Amino acid sequence: MIVEDVRNEPVAVGRRLSAAVRSTAELPPVRLHFTVPGGAGDWLPERGDAFLAALLMPAMSLGEELVVDAPVSARLLRSARTVMEIYAAWWARLREVRLTVGEPVEAKRGKDGRGQDGTGLFFTLGVDSFYSLLRDRERRTEPAHRPVSELLFVNFEQQAGPEYEHLLDRVRLVAGHSGCRAVPVETNLRALTAPLVRWEDFHGAALAATALALQGLLGRCLIAAGFEYRHLPPYGSHPVLDHLWSTEALDVVHDGADATRTQKVARRLARSELALRHLTVCWRGRPGQNCGACEKCLRTMLTLELAGVLGRCATLPGVLDLERLSTVPMHSADAREAMREVALDARAGGRPDLAEAAELAADRHGPLPRAAVTR
Repeated sequence: MIVEDVRNEPVAVGRRLSAAVRSTAELPPVRLHFTVPGGAGDWLPERGDAFLAALLMPAMSLGEELVVDAPVSARLLRSARTVMEIYAAWWARLREVRLTVGEPVEAKRGKDGRGQDGTGLFFTLGVDSFYSLLRDRERRTEPAHRPVSELLFVNFEQQAGPEYEHLLDRVRLVAGHSGCRAVPVETNLRALTAPLVRWEDFHGAALAATALALQGLLGRCLIAAGFEYRHLPPYGSHPVLDHLWSTEALDVVHDGADATRTQKVARRLARSELALRHLTVCWRGRPGQNCGACEKCLRTMLTLELAGVLGRCATLPGVLDLERLSTVPMHSADAREAMREVALDARAGGRPDLAEAAELAADRHGPLPRAAVTR
């Protein structure tokens, strides 16, 4: 797999970092891009870091050498070898491959030696990213804390239209209330790599690639954790992985693994009217809207019910139907593990009725292929 002709150029909506990508496999040549509507030219340095992160797993899936004909951070290049070792240990279909870059370089920091001033947080209006944002706001007065200044919303699904614009408006509203700037990013990365990788395995690298594309804006970037430290299955975003995408000028941080989703809701979201007005977790419904019936919506409703605030959440039904919860289709092992985690929280919280419904949902699809969640 070869990456070449890296360009930072103006487009009608803002700025774009792109590169030509070709492969010896039966894949058509394409330009992979990261486009920032309204972005400044110096936000997107003409470097190969983002493309190495974006295409490392796809190259491993193909068993092809990855050649990035552009300068790449020496730190990132060294770490990429560890990333490959982790990927190959977790997912047997992935094979370590040779990496070749145009030039290993020490990524430049700002004049003060600290890198760029921006601290990014990938923000989706969901439980995990709201938790990281609310916790960051509480820590802003702590010495040496670098508060989140940029809320990054990445349009991996390439959505468009009025409903998508309304979703972006809500991200901007939350950003404004939080003293941050909303930074939407458009990319064709998911569509390009979908034939080669599972999104659950790959999404952490996709997020890191976006942060690396924005090294002219960011000196630090948070990826909100999907699991807690006591239960860390192989997953695309993980505390042993995310920091390995850092460069000399950008720190990538796995944030929020101190709590389960139930604990995140109880500790932070239940006390935030901003979160309860805008919480959005559904990928099945229309952009920015919760369907209220899929496993992710029902699982989130369960956590809100445990926190005693389901009736106050403006974006989900105010009553949890336990029959619907117990029979909801679940299409992945990751979803079943997440449901079982919430069931454990429900049982520990003295709600066996909720726990039993969640356990039925997780168990009716057969035993989990990974070790069961225990505490």
